[in-house]
Order: sequence, then structure tokens, then C-alpha cells
Amino acid sequence: MANSHRRHSKLLDYSPPMVAQKSCTWSRVSSKTPIHSLSQCLRCAQPQARRLLSNNKITGLRNGSFLGLSLLEKLDLRNNVISTVQPGAFLGLGELKRLDLSNNRIGCLTSETFQGLPRLLRLNISGNIFSSLQPGVFDELPALKLVDFGTEFLTCDCRLRWLPSWARNHSLQLSEHTLCAYPSALHAQALGGLQEAQLRCEGALELHTHYLIPSRRQVVFQGDRLPFQCSASYLGNDTRIRWYHNRAPVDSDEQAGILLAESLIHDCTIITSELTLSHIGVGASGEWECSVSTVQGNASKKVEIVVLEISASYCPAERVANNRGDFRWPRTLAGITAYQSCLQYPFTSVPLSGGTPGTQASRLCDRAGRWEPGDYSHCLYTNDITRVLYTFVLMPINASNALTLAHQLRVYTAEAASFSDMMDVVYVAQMIQKFLGYVDQIKELVEDMVDMASNLMLVDEHLLWLAQREDKACSGIVGALERIGGAVLNPHAQHISVNSRNVALEAYLIKPHSYVGLTCTAFQRREAGVPGARPAGLGQNPSPELEPLADQQLRFRCTTGRPNVSLSSFHIKNSVALASIQLPPSLFSSLPASLAPPVSPDCTLQLLIFRNGRLFRSHGNTSRPGAVGPGRRRGVATPVIFAGTSGCGVGNLTEPVAISLRHWAEGAEPVAAWWSQEGPGGAGGWSSEGCQLRSSQPNVSSLHCQHLGNVAVLMELSAFPREVGASGAGLHPVVYPCTALLLLCLFSTIITYILNHSSIHVSRKGWHMLLNLCFHMAMTSAVFAGGITLTNYQMVCQAVGITLHYSSLSTLLWMGVKARVLHKELTWRAPPPQEGDSAPPAPRPMLRFYLIAGGIPLIICGITAAVNIHNYRDHSPYCWLVWRPSLGAFYIPVALILLITWIYFLCAGLHLRGPLAQSSKGVTSRVSLDQGEELRGSTRLRSSGPFLSDSGSLLATGSAGVVTPGPPEDGDGLYSPGVQLGALVTTHFLYLAMWACGALAVSQRWLPRVVCSCLYGVAASALGLFVFTHHCGGKYEDITLAGAEAAGGGCMKTGLWKSETTV
Repeated sequence: MANSHRRHSKLLDYSPPMVAQKSCTWSRVSSKTPIHSLSQCLRCAQPQARRLLSNNKITGLRNGSFLGLSLLEKLDLRNNVISTVQPGAFLGLGELKRLDLSNNRIGCLTSETFQGLPRLLRLNISGNIFSSLQPGVFDELPALKLVDFGTEFLTCDCRLRWLPSWARNHSLQLSEHTLCAYPSALHAQALGGLQEAQLRCEGALELHTHYLIPSRRQVVFQGDRLPFQCSASYLGNDTRIRWYHNRAPVDSDEQAGILLAESLIHDCTIITSELTLSHIGVGASGEWECSVSTVQGNASKKVEIVVLEISASYCPAERVANNRGDFRWPRTLAGITAYQSCLQYPFTSVPLSGGTPGTQASRLCDRAGRWEPGDYSHCLYTNDITRVLYTFVLMPINASNALTLAHQLRVYTAEAASFSDMMDVVYVAQMIQKFLGYVDQIKELVEDMVDMASNLMLVDEHLLWLAQREDKACSGIVGALERIGGAVLNPHAQHISVNSRNVALEAYLIKPHSYVGLTCTAFQRREAGVPGARPAGLGQNPSPELEPLADQQLRFRCTTGRPNVSLSSFHIKNSVALASIQLPPSLFSSLPASLAPPVSPDCTLQLLIFRNGRLFRSHGNTSRPGAVGPGRRRGVATPVIFAGTSGCGVGNLTEPVAISLRHWAEGAEPVAAWWSQEGPGGAGGWSSEGCQLRSSQPNVSSLHCQHLGNVAVLMELSAFPREVGASGAGLHPVVYPCTALLLLCLFSTIITYILNHSSIHVSRKGWHMLLNLCFHMAMTSAVFAGGITLTNYQMVCQAVGITLHYSSLSTLLWMGVKARVLHKELTWRAPPPQEGDSAPPAPRPMLRFYLIAGGIPLIICGITAAVNIHNYRDHSPYCWLVWRPSLGAFYIPVALILLITWIYFLCAGLHLRGPLAQSSKGVTSRVSLDQGEELRGSTRLRSSGPFLSDSGSLLATGSAGVVTPGPPEDGDGLYSPGVQLGALVTTHFLYLAMWACGALAVSQRWLPRVVCSCLYGVAASALGLFVFTHHCGGKYEDITLAGAEAAGGGCMKTGLWKSETTV
């Protein structure tokens, strides 16, 4: 009977519920069923209780839940919601060999959990929520042979390092289904196959659970209540949750409305902390952070809170265009951070620091309703060159690829003259400084570095200044070149010489005790066909499209000792000397004996020559205090020459260093100066301390310096280069009075014709053309003189550029329209009158002329500005179109207008010289182009008497309305068609001359600028006086005109006016 009972008890495996024995007939065990009643049910249902307890809703196991089941061998409690297993819950199951607790919510397991199971062989606790097991958790299971505890949170780190050795010592097998979930490096690997060394707590902290509620930005009003809840994985007693507000620790403060509750631990797996802001103030705005700290590291979650006041303000909508794209920031509430998507580049492979292509730019609207500077660092550059150079900076450099990268970068910098972004200079400077670390291994890098620095000297001065201010890029380039000699030279390579278009380098490895002095001269070949030509300098940039010839490069010629060297009589044929330097024989003997080394080491002596001072950008004044008057600036007027040593010291010189420098620019008050790295803001600056000017001639200056370094001559330059942020430089003084004279003449003509329009005998068509032509010429000259140099105010400068663009085109079109009218008037014949003809037709409307002369320029300017408003003034020294867009938007349309206008001029001139024109003078007169068009004048003059046509011919009308020739009473008072054409051509070419000279006056420097400014003044004055005298200065024989004296004014006389149509 006992054996039969034992056989039946082996079948007890609590799987899906079965019902069935007498008074214990459960179809399912309710989740609310008291756990102590399970043993009673099991005792009365032992023969058929195999599927009783799995797939139910049992939430916990109490102490002694299975007492009385001493013969039970299999227990299945899987697929329940058991979260608590009290110590001693399995007491009384002495014969149990298999226990399945999988797929529950058990988080806490200790050695007391499994008391009373001395014969348990297989244990399955997989699918629960614990992430680790405490040491000794299986100590109460001496017979255990197989265990499976794989969970979705199982963390295989140092906390499980005890398990492999314990399993080997107790012959325990870990199931192959026990897989690691964390860390990511061991994800999905079987725990039983890992070595103890792999179970370590290193690297970034990885939590299987970590969330913050709310997780997104919250916008609340002042006085609201806002709760936070932070939950994270509980990894042991060292796990803590701390709160921070704008990186400052947060503590509970009831008066401030901050309530911080104690952290709670759930099922030994999750730790939770709650923070409540009971009445939010404005100071609560910002970033709130929940930080989880353990011995392994920290992890945090953040959420932004924006607190709105009752009267919140807004930041206005704004458009920002920069080198990262064009961003339109919408109207945004104060305190809110706005986000804009970056411009997408689907085919790029450029990685971004902190983000990926296509991420967002952000910008904060502060509480005062003002936009703060935006963060565009996650966006790609819009310029192709800048993106490529940025790629170079991100590439890792080593000895194997440094030379290849240097060659490639050298190719890109060959087009440095077309750089349009200061970051182009910054990135190249960073690469040059990186290459410096490999020149000791790769000597070929020196030539690439010098060439890149030489190419950067072709970059626009504004960009170099910005790059220096942004990242001290220019100082970095100069510093890298100065250290090349010390890094490259050694006993096996004692000399190096590198030449380039704008920079030359010479370095020697010398022994100080045998040094006898050194004299070096920097020179270049003369330009072909131009003997004695001055080398190109700041105002004479070489063409970036042409590769400079080898014989145009800078180079050094050095000799030992102290020979006499004169820059004006340099002995090398077809060469011009730019600078010379004499280093005295006592250069190394000036070091005090106490500081001199016992054995004189080898010393590197290096020389550099820079064609100009473009790489020496200073923020402040360029001379010592008091050297120049207030508000006066000095600029580098000569090449910059450098001499320095490496590996040995040089004390106070007993003999000065003699330097001669050739001027490439003209100026006044020369000052000898050397470049000090301790300038304003650490960016360097010029100082005259220790250098004295010995002599200064128009082309050459000589100076002595008591120390080594970069030396140059500074002068008061007449066209000192403007820096971005400085006030815009004005035009030459002659421009303003001449422009004022032009405006006075033009507006006098306009006002006269407006006030006396009823008394002046001029056709309606001619009246409109004259006034519009004068107005647009006045607009062009006024905007040019008053705003062409306002580059510091972006919106104003863009408006000036658009206005100049429109008025220039419109003026030329009004001239073209007038030329067409004059040509048609000369070639058109009035048809003979026929009987029964009706009255002359009404004049055609003037709208067609306005659509041509005003509408076409508006369309062109509108399209140009709509495509990119920064086509007007983009790093230009004046407010005008960028070069490439100006080709299609201005110069090509102007060429077409001029071509058509000149064709009309030519045809009209040929017609005037033809026989038909000569024979027609006494036969018929010219009439208005538009039949029926009346001249402006009094009613009495319209009905009878002489009057003028469009071309100014004096006509008479008969009683029948037939036009007949009416010669003037005074021949001098008439303008023939030839005179009309000549006046229009004169006005046309005077305007073109004025426009061209004005353009050259702002784009050229030095003497060409002065000459062009004077020519502009001459052309403007001549144009104004010619227009005024031609249209208002003539007076004819007096005639009787009713009310003429009352209506007359300005240049109006009591006489007959000349035709208005002549311009």
C-alpha cells in the first residue's frame, strides 16, 4: 500500500488545473485564494493534482505553504504572478526533485528561499525579473545538478563572478538557456560558457530599466503642480537616485515647494524616487535631472521645464542664414527652445560630432523675448569646400596616411582665393598643426605645409581676421612654420630649404662655437617683360586660377659672415630682393656663462619670409602705446621676415640684428615692429619695443632689432584694410560734392518740369521719359555715395545693393526706350490725309514704357533676391552683388541693353546722314509717333500756332488739321534730330563713365582708387551740368504766352522751351 502511494505521489506536477477529488473540486485556483488552503487541497487531491497550480494568478508563497506533502517529487508553479516567496515556503517537501518557478515576477531570492529542499535536482527560475543572484543563494540545495535562471534582465557582471567557481565545486550545471541580457558586449551569450575574467564591472553603466516621468519637455504656468517619478534598476545597496536642477543638487524644501520622497525598492529589482513641485515658480525653469549612481558609474535622464508667467512675451519670427544653412525661426514663446531641421545631404558620408546628418539646430528664446545665439553644430556646412575640409579634420592621422592627406589638402588649398567661410581657414590651420607632429618622420610634409600656408595668404583679409578671432588660426599657422626646423633637422639632415609663392623657409643645423655670422636675402625673379616690376602685395593679388611659375616663388640666398647687401642693387640677374637679414657673429656668445651648457649642442637656426602681413592679424592697435594718435591704425607695408633658434638659447644681443625690407605698399610714418604672441586676447600683436628704424626710403626701410622673431615695417596706410565689425570706410572726399552737384542739377530739372508742365511745350510721352530718366540717375548716384560702403549693417547693405541693381538697370532701359522712340520718329512717315478721315486716334498709353523700363529690373532683382538674399553683400568690401550671381543678374542684361541701344544709335545716325533725311528737311516735318498725341502747353497754343514734336521740331497746324512745315522764327532755338541724337548719346556715355569710375573707385586701392574717384567726380559733374543746361538753360525769343510769367519758375523763362525728349 505504501509503494502504491509512492507511485501515485510521483505524478504530482502542478500544471494546468484539473478538478476533481471529492470536496476539493477546483477548476482554477483563484488569485485571491489563501495560500494556506493549497496544502489541504493537495492532500485530498494528491492522486490527480499534477496540473493544479500552473497558469493561475497566485501572487505569493507563504511560510509552510506545502506542509504535509513530504512525498511530492515535482512541483510546477510556472506562469503565475508570484512576486514574493517567504523564507520556509517550501518546508515539508523533503522528497521534491524538480521545482519550476519560471515566468513569474520574483525579484528577491536568498538562501532562505529554498530551505527544506535537500533532494532538489533541477530548478527553473527563468523568466522572472531579477537581474543578478546573491552569493550563497543555492547553499540550501546540496543535491542541485541543473539550474536555469535566464531572464530578460540578467546582467553578467562582477556580481555573478562567484557563480562559475561555485558551480564547478558543487558539480552544478548551468542550463544552456541561461543567456546574458546585459552588458551589450555579452548579450545572448550563455553564462555557462563565460570565463570569470569576462564577468567584470567596467565600461559605461547599463541599466535594464531607467525612465523618468514625464520624459518630454513640459510647459507649465507659474503656480502649477508637477510631479516627477524616476525608476531604475536596483543593483545593490550602493544604488542611489539623486535629483538635480540645472546641474545643482536638489533637496526637499517645503517652503520652496519641493517635496522629495524617500526612495522605494520594489522586489529587489527596481528603485523608485518621487519628486513633486507643489507650486512652481519662475526659477523652476530649466533642466531637471534624475541621476542613478552606483559603484560602477552614473546614468541620468533629463527633462526640460518651461515656466510661463502670466504675461509671457514672445521672440519674433526671424530668418538666420549662416554657413550651416538657411533657418527660419518661428515666433516662439519666451523661455522655449525652438528646433529646426538641418538641410539634408542624402549622398554625404561626413560624420558629425554629437549627431548624424539631418539632425536639428536649436535656439533658445530667453525670458525677455530675445533670441539667443543658436546651436548649429549638428548641421552640415552648406559650402562644398567647407564640408570637405571638415572631413579632413575628422579623419584620424598617423604616419601611414599623413603624407597622402597632406597632398590632398594641398590640392584643395590651391583654390584658397575662392574660400568664402572663415572655417575653411580654421580647418586648414588645424591640419597644418597636426602635420607638424609627423615632420620628423616624413620630411616631405614640410613642403606641403609651406605650400598650404602660402595658399592661405590668398584668402580674403576679412576671412583671415575672422578665423584669427575664432580660433587663432593665423597664429597657429605661423607658430607651426616656426617650429619646423627644430623638428626636422638632425645630424643626418642639417639643412632644409622650401620655396613657395608667398612663403619661403630656410633652416640650418649649426654649432654655436663655430658660428661666424649669417646673412640671408629673400628674393624672387622679376615678372616676365616687366623689368623692375614691384612684387605683388596686398593690393595686387595674383590670379587664383593661374599656377605661379617656379621662378616667381620666394627663395633665400644665404652666406656666412657679414657681407654688404643692398636690396636696390641685388646682384642676381633678373631678380628683385624683398628682404635681407644679418645675424651678428655674437648671436650665441650673448648667453651668460652661468647659463651656457658645458658642451655646446647643435642648434637649429631657421629663417622665414612672408610676402605680406596677411597671417599676422591683430585685434588692437598695431604699435606701442603713444606711437600713433587716437583712432589711427597702422598696417604692414613690407614683407615679414622671421629668424629664430631651436635647441639653444639666445640672450640679450650685444650687436643688433640688421634688417632691410622692401615696401610693397605706400604709406606714412613708418615704424619698425616685431610680432609678439602676447597680444590682445593671446592672439598676438605688433610691438615696436626693441626695434628701431635706422632709415626709410620710398621703397626700402632699414632697421635694427635687439631680439629675434617676426619683424616688419608698419605704416599709416591710406587704404588700411577694414576688419569686419569696424566702421565702414567712406569714399574719397571728391565723390560727395560732385554727387551733390549732380543731384542738384537733376532735381532742379525734375522740379521745373513738374511745376511748369502746363507751360512747357513737350509731349506727354517725352515728359514721362525725361522725368523717369533723371529720377533713376539721381537714385543711382545718391545710393552709391551714401550706402555703397555700409557693409557693417547687413540689412541696410542688402537694401543698398538691391536699390543700386534696380536703378542701374532701369536707367539704362529708359535710355534704350528713348533711343528707340527717337529712331522710330526719324524713320516713320505720316500717311497722306484722305477725304473723310476721322479725328486723329487717341495716344497710346504710357504703361508700355513703364513695364519695360521699370518692370524688367524689378523682375530681375526680385528673382535674384528670392534665390538667395545673400547674393547682395556676401563678405564683400562694398554693398553690391556677389561676382558669380552678378554675371547673370546684371552684366549679361546690361550687355544686351547696351547692344540694342547702340544699334538704335547707329541706325538713327545712319538715317540722319542718308540722302532721304537731307531731302526731307524742306518737305515735311516729323510728327509725333503716336497720332493724335497733344503737346503739353496752353489751350491757346494747342489750337493754333507753332508747337514741338517729340524730337523738338517746330510745327504748325493749318485750319484743316494738316501738318505743314513751320520753320522757327529763330533758327538757334531749334534742335535738329542730329542734335537730339547727339545729346542722348552724350548723356548715355557720361552715365556709363560715371558708373564705371564709381565701381572702380570702391574696388581698387591706392593710386587707382584716387584716380577713379576723381574721374567719377568729373563724369558726375559733367552729366549733371549737361542735363540741366540742355533742358533748362536755353532761352528763345520771347513770345506772348498767357500766364507764362505766373506759371514760370526754376529754369522756366518767358520763351519757348527746347524739346524735352532730348536727354
